Amino acid sequence: MIEYQRLVSVFDALGPVMTGPSSSHTAGMARIGKIARILLGGTPEHIELYFYGALAVTYKGHFSDSAIVAGLLGMDEDAPDIAKALDIARDKGITISYRLERDSDKNPNTVAVFLSREQNNIYIEASSIGGGEILVSRVDEFPVSLKGDEDGLMLVASKSLNDDEIISLFEGNLIDIQYYKSEIDAQKKLIKCLSKKPLPLSLIERFKNVAVIEKVYPLKNILGYKLIDHKPLFSTIEGFLQYSFSKGISLPEAAIHYEMKRSGVSRDYIVQKLEYIWKTMNQSVKEGLSGNRKLIASFVPSDDPIRMLNWVKGGHSLSGDVIGNAIANALAAMVTNGSLGCVVAAPTAGSCGVLAGALIAVAEKLHVQGIEIRDSLLVGAMIGALVAMRAPVSGAMGGCQSEIGVASAMAAASLVQLAGGTAKQVVHAFALVMKNILGLVCDPVGGPVEIPCIKRNAIGVVAAFAGADMALAGIESTIPPDEVITALVSVQKLLPFELRGSMLGGLASTPTANTLKERWLNMINCK
Repeated sequence: MIEYQRLVSVFDALGPVMTGPSSSHTAGMARIGKIARILLGGTPEHIELYFYGALAVTYKGHFSDSAIVAGLLGMDEDAPDIAKALDIARDKGITISYRLERDSDKNPNTVAVFLSREQNNIYIEASSIGGGEILVSRVDEFPVSLKGDEDGLMLVASKSLNDDEIISLFEGNLIDIQYYKSEIDAQKKLIKCLSKKPLPLSLIERFKNVAVIEKVYPLKNILGYKLIDHKPLFSTIEGFLQYSFSKGISLPEAAIHYEMKRSGVSRDYIVQKLEYIWKTMNQSVKEGLSGNRKLIASFVPSDDPIRMLNWVKGGHSLSGDVIGNAIANALAAMVTNGSLGCVVAAPTAGSCGVLAGALIAVAEKLHVQGIEIRDSLLVGAMIGALVAMRAPVSGAMGGCQSEIGVASAMAAASLVQLAGGTAKQVVHAFALVMKNILGLVCDPVGGPVEIPCIKRNAIGVVAAFAGADMALAGIESTIPPDEVITALVSVQKLLPFELRGSMLGGLASTPTANTLKERWLNMINCK
């Protein structure tokens, strides 16, 4: 288990906007492919894909191979043609081969690619660490650390270059230098040079002509935002509260302060990105209720959201119109996700229906829009980011408590904010939900993000309403919110591999699940 102490953006927890079905295994893989393309210097002529552990089984159901190739072709994670990337590549004459290591002890979200282009070869190893976030850990023989938000380049030098020599080559555009030793030749070093902004091609070409430089790997930010300030305004939920109180500002305003300092972005950038996220959430629900989407494996009916909505409209819902509509919305967003539509990971694609489903239903009930919606999204995103600083938000790394559990707790906090609750009520709504979903396992049936993922979003919605209503009524969690996160991390570490997306335990081990898995593998011709 990776130890997490990361300074996460609110848009890592609320985002990316992406093509389904998996933030880790689709969006994250597309990002890995895109970084690999940049490091290689263009479109590869040959692609060799390595999948490890559970991903060596689930990669087809999550379109992981298509997503990596899409990134290598230059597509973004929200490109509608991700599913067609393999065919597009082959039509371009690009050859693709696979290496599967199902018994690997690597991080379960790890992939590797070997690429060839003209006379240039490159080997890259990377992990998708949850919610679309990625970490490139190896480039050729060098252990590295790349997250996708870097501008600059990496140099392999035949002799040592001192910092002054490197700085002089960058014309004042350098902000950091890091060194990595080769694991093959102890005398050889990789120098990672990070710049304030993307480097012009002319400057990159100049480095290639320096005699002592053997190889140049370009770096370019693919996220749209980057880590600018490594010292956070706060890194705990208690710190979030205290910063808000000390400044006399609201929690949403505190979240804006955090992101502006962390990422160096403007208030307008944050607002515009939130508006785009809200628009995409609404569109994902609308698409799922249109009757025009078809789940890729069709393990469950694609019209379940419509069935639920009609039940509510008929006045039959035992839980009332708001919760009934929220359930229908959550199912709809997940049908869009499972049919390779565009969704917002919140914090993951496998949980994209929870926050969207709940907020859209309550926004309609309360007739709110604009700043009130943005504020509720900001609070949920900030809470999610504070969780993700310490705990992976990936079913393969921490079970479904890391996805549906965190999504439901984020949604509870957002609902309290939308309803006009206090800052204290917001964070207790989070704690009340999160602590009562601890231990939820990740046991996908067959591989596709359908069973139990779709219906689990509906249950996550209901839990969010329960937590929000309790908090608004003045009920508090005896265990403080930050200690609840500590408990989550503990349970994640204790959860066995069989219950973390491996398809070896829970519902995935039932006779019906095995039958569906066999049917799916035959369908995609991947045994």
